[in-house]
Amino acid sequence: MVPPGQPPMMPPGGGGAMAVPGNLASPGLRIVGGLIDVIILAVVGGIINRIIHDQTGIISLIIGVVLYVAYFAYFWSQRGQSVGMMVFGFRVRDQATGQYPDIGKAALRGLIWYLEVLFTICIVGAVGWLWQLWDPQRQAIHDKVAGTIVTTS
Repeated sequence: MVPPGQPPMMPPGGGGAMAVPGNLASPGLRIVGGLIDVIILAVVGGIINRIIHDQTGIISLIIGVVLYVAYFAYFWSQRGQSVGMMVFGFRVRDQATGQYPDIGKAALRGLIWYLEVLFTICIVGAVGWLWQLWDPQRQAIHDKVAGTIVTTS
């Protein structure tokens, strides 16, 4: 039985069928969608930080991690897409099943995604994001770690 809101299960052994290049999301548009999510989360995080007046930055960092992971874990596991992905109709899917990732995979993907954003100012984070440009499955590092792909439907 498929949970409400989930796409139908992939046929047995057919997990790779979701990863055909024609169904994979454009890396450039994925980055634009990601920037939309970063702006949304930066505004929410900024409001929270103004409220708590964190002088050390440690609490802000913890709140940032929790905010990003919770936001993505919810949206990716329940809808298969974050707000930034909704603009383009992209969906995150488990590479093996074609389903939306479960809450654990979505949270893991969100954590890696957050770390890539955090470290984008250095080469390590940028490579994590840019990896999708040369990967045959168009997977960024956060996709590879969580076993997900991003499709156009």
